Amino acid sequence: MSLKVFLIGKDASTLSSLKPSFEKKGYIVSAVHSRKKALEQVGADKPDLIILDATSPRLDGERTCKALRQEVGDVPIILIHEEGSDSGQAEADFYLAAPFTFRKLANCVKRVVQSSEQSGETLQVGGLILNLDRRSVTRGKKKHQLTPKQFELLEAFMRNPGKVLSRKFLMKNVWETDYLGDTRTLDVHVRWLREKIEEDPSSPVYLCTVRSVGYRFDVPEQVSGVEPGAAED
Repeated sequence: MSLKVFLIGKDASTLSSLKPSFEKKGYIVSAVHSRKKALEQVGADKPDLIILDATSPRLDGERTCKALRQEVGDVPIILIHEEGSDSGQAEADFYLAAPFTFRKLANCVKRVVQSSEQSGETLQVGGLILNLDRRSVTRGKKKHQLTPKQFELLEAFMRNPGKVLSRKFLMKNVWETDYLGDTRTLDVHVRWLREKIEEDPSSPVYLCTVRSVGYRFDVPEQVSGVEPGAAED
């Protein structure tokens, strides 16, 4: 079965050179020039892989990646970006800095395909699936890449459902420090996680604040039946 590749980019010359190059490899290729067109077409095309060229300032890599995730779930996304730019990287699976050669992009595609075939070990709690190899979390059709600290923090919560995890416990196990003079970085990371896993981050059902203590990870379907414990320091 041929791999279906979906190309997105503002630079017509780049797309016109990439499309035939991939077709020579036996891939089925679709190419669009705008975020609007991509979102209209990607659901019907059902691609195996998306390549997003976000080197043009007229195409917002971060907004486009987030919108694509809403449409395609965990379909792998390769983000082509300008050197030094991190726009969209949190949502993409693989990154390639411009300028690049087709050989380098083709090798990246090969790695993506191999990685997809080897889905990796996962941790599932309630409606969340944490991929331990790819450091991503999936809720329904929405998949988000996590930064290293976001991943470690969410893993700590998901391995202790229903338990109150103290600030001391989290700072020691995730940030490897006993210093509790300023734990704002913990609160910021929890806020970022809520934006990725909660339906309404302002009214969280997974990551619940336990005032003056820390946080508790609840499983919505089982909340009424969980007896929260307290994690050891």
